[in-house]
Amino acid sequence: MKKRNIKIIVHKFLCNTATTEEIEFLTKWVQKNKLSFQEDVQLNHLVTGLFEEEKAERLKRDLLENFEQFEIRERRNQMFNLLKYAAFFIGIIVVGTLFYLRGSTEKDLPQKQITITLGDGSTKEILNVESSELISSSGTYAAEQEGSKIIYKKKSGKTLKNSGPLVYNTLEVPYGKKFEIVLSDGTEVYLNTGSSLTYPVAFYDEGPRNVVLRGEAYFYVKSDSLRPFSVDAGLLDTRVLGTEFNISNYPDDQYTKVVLVEGSVSINKGEDPASQAIFLKPYQMASYYVSSANLAVSDVDVSSHIAWKDGILLFKNEDFYRITKKLERHYDIEINI
Repeated sequence: MKKRNIKIIVHKFLCNTATTEEIEFLTKWVQKNKLSFQEDVQLNHLVTGLFEEEKAERLKRDLLENFEQFEIRERRNQMFNLLKYAAFFIGIIVVGTLFYLRGSTEKDLPQKQITITLGDGSTKEILNVESSELISSSGTYAAEQEGSKIIYKKKSGKTLKNSGPLVYNTLEVPYGKKFEIVLSDGTEVYLNTGSSLTYPVAFYDEGPRNVVLRGEAYFYVKSDSLRPFSVDAGLLDTRVLGTEFNISNYPDDQYTKVVLVEGSVSINKGEDPASQAIFLKPYQMASYYVSSANLAVSDVDVSSHIAWKDGILLFKNEDFYRITKKLERHYDIEINI
């Protein structure tokens, strides 16, 4: 086969348009023509303009070394081989992306700041400071920042009766950051990147405790049988007395998922308050998809859904689209495949 034909096959292979026969031929040809392969490919599709030259060369060497490991099976295994090639190149992309992110400095990736919108409409930036700092003070509660956490503390022994409107604050966490807030009732909320929480500065002494979430958060709800806690997550409403659970409802995901770690929660479709409630048990997940308008419950390994709270990106049986979305949010970047 002529050199120009090899170049065509290499190009088709990288563009995922090569036939099975062409992939078989290319694999055998590379084993005897490593240098030619390197010159022809240069991995422009994967590394040009993305990585530093030194890192790009290292990735190219890794590709050449690992390419030898691909063995062409019998015809009945051809589909498996195609999936194996795809997985390998996806791995190269992800590893390369992480090399790039690790080497980037904060000046290369401008950082947005966490903000809090107070009841009077004013907005403050929340900086990552180690010492305590007063954020706001009104009525019987004051909001103080302690590092990456805001805590609402009671200033006096006064109670808040069910009279007059509640004062709401909204905490917004941009992509690339995480934050924690302790509400006036002692409930702890861990906000994931790209999320916002709207909540009252102080809850009434009696009656429900309601908050609104957009994005993803982990809740550790302070138990209070007289004041049930509810989270409005758009597509789903989650009601609890005291429990630990995770909610994810990013607008661009087109679904809402509630994962229960401890306790018990009831789930209702947000657009249909009269719908029959579904009760979750620990290690179960409720999923609601816009496309199907179906609310389903399944048993899950909760670790992959709550690891983000401890700064870990954990992927188990997730498709490549979901992996890239989480990487984009975690690092506040855009990944184009």
